[in-house]
Amino acid sequence: MLTAAHAATSGAAAVALAAALLLSPGLTSSARAADSAPCTPDRNYPGTFLCPIWGSNVNLRSAPDPQAPVTSTSPAGGVLRVQCQVKGGRATYGGYWHTWWVKTPAVGMAPSAYMSEIFLVGGGNDEPDSGLPNC
Repeated sequence: MLTAAHAATSGAAAVALAAALLLSPGLTSSARAADSAPCTPDRNYPGTFLCPIWGSNVNLRSAPDPQAPVTSTSPAGGVLRVQCQVKGGRATYGGYWHTWWVKTPAVGMAPSAYMSEIFLVGGGNDEPDSGLPNC
């Protein structure tokens, strides 16, 4: 005869086993690091996103390539407004590297520009930002 205490213990064991299987590193769908600070939609400018960046005066280039001409630098404040992300040339900085670039929107007479995702907060080497669409 199954007692209430036995049923509760069996149920708790089943829940614990299910949780362990779901959280097991060998059974998760992705081996990539979690993006701890993805870009988020900008409510004030639909179709754009706000991306937290580290560093200051980060080069913005005319194309998604580290050899492309520098057109400007990132604004102060640690946030960059972007439209999307695109694969491009491999950029390196210290021990970091990336082939993903963010594209800024054109503003007034200033054309769109590109910044290596090395300078986005969160994520790892050559991981696209989880909050951005592709261009």
